[in-house]
Amino acid sequence: MDTNHFSLNLEQQFHMRLVQSSVQQMNQNQMRELLIELVETLMIKDNAIRDLMKDKIFGA
Repeated sequence: MDTNHFSLNLEQQFHMRLVQSSVQQMNQNQMRELLIELVETLMIKDNAIRDLMKDKIFGA
């Protein structure tokens, strides 16, 4: 698998720098809340991709 295909583009790299800067200023409770929100968002993304793939494979 070509992992370079999955690297961040320039705009995403810039956004990551902004996120890194913001995280440096957070306290522990804010980081916990952000982590929980991130995990939930990733789970929703996984569900959306799975549903889209299911529709593509089965033509539903």
